[in-house]
Amino acid sequence: MMTPSACAAALASVLLLAAAALAHEPAAHATAAKVSTSVEAKSVTIKLLDLELLDQDGHRVRFKSDIVQDRLVVIGAIYTTCPVVCPIVSSVFAKLQESLGERLGQDVLLVSISVDPTTDTPPRLKDYAQRWQARPGWLFLTGPSRNVDEVLKGLNAYAPTSLDHPTMVLVGDVRHGRWRRFYGFPAPERVLAEIEELHARRQGLPAHRPAAGGHAAREGRR
Repeated sequence: MMTPSACAAALASVLLLAAAALAHEPAAHATAAKVSTSVEAKSVTIKLLDLELLDQDGHRVRFKSDIVQDRLVVIGAIYTTCPVVCPIVSSVFAKLQESLGERLGQDVLLVSISVDPTTDTPPRLKDYAQRWQARPGWLFLTGPSRNVDEVLKGLNAYAPTSLDHPTMVLVGDVRHGRWRRFYGFPAPERVLAEIEELHARRQGLPAHRPAAGGHAAREGRR
């Protein structure tokens, strides 16, 4: 398992090694990693489907009613055999859970969805979660391929193969339907700033848009 300091070191080292590793990656995934060096965040529209999935403990859960409910959520797409892109995203999530502290699982939920559900059985996801020292409030989801694909389509994150999946970090307020999507590898502090903005809006407080991240746009209206 990884300690907080190890997670920070992993994030730095994986980023440094990413360029070299790309030479050994399939073309589609290598391209995705190159694009992800520049972070951009845009307002998006998604559709949350209430389909049955499996968490890392093998529990049957419905994506909308059991998992995201009406909380603030951060969603990322991963697969356990991914050598470069997914470890970077998971490092960001590991740092983020440390920053959230007791708010993790209460105010904010972290969700990692496998884009390779055939390989990523619940035991594999549980092992992956333990490697990142995931705490309660950071969930890992898999399930029947058809259901996983449909959920990913609703999030505008579906790809025909795991190697082609987009680098995706979604931050959203389910209750009010506000979503921001990061294009690239956002710093944990950048994601946390989006969470704080959404929380402030819930409380009726002035919200300050983080300076980095780009202009608003609408994507994938369904």
